[in-house]
Amino acid sequence: MITGPLSTLLLGCGGAPPHPAEQPEPAEEPAPRAEPTNEAGQGAEAREEEAEPGAAAPSAAPAAPRRDDSVPDDYALMHGDCVELGKQLTVLTRSEQVAALSAKLTTEQRGETEKKIDVVAATLGEQYARACEQNVGKSVDPKSLKCAFDARTVRAFETCLNASLPAK
Repeated sequence: MITGPLSTLLLGCGGAPPHPAEQPEPAEEPAPRAEPTNEAGQGAEAREEEAEPGAAAPSAAPAAPRRDDSVPDDYALMHGDCVELGKQLTVLTRSEQVAALSAKLTTEQRGETEKKIDVVAATLGEQYARACEQNVGKSVDPKSLKCAFDARTVRAFETCLNASLPAK
């Protein structure tokens, strides 16, 4: 009977799509596709050798280029860095000052004091950002910036940024 081998040949050459139950889940990565072969049963590597007899065939398909998320060593300070550093200093200052408030304060006193702390912390952050602007375009150690953004205290923040200053 010819229909069995013929239907197999047609399915292998792009016949009807597989039954929905046979299709992989969308979350899975698709399986690698088999390379098409020529009449002699040779794959793409063999055809490349035929086209370029002196060229060496790659042992595997070239990997997709990796995205480089690293920060270059010669990073120049930007305006946005200064703004974000000022915000970080504001947050750190506020959190430290609020944590240092006396537990004996009434709710009303605490609220008023926190408002004053917010004003002072915001002022310090803005002053820092303005002072930082004088260094925009200059090279800075990206690790010191990351350290400052990850800092949990004002002292740690200052230590990170002071470590990047050149020695005199």
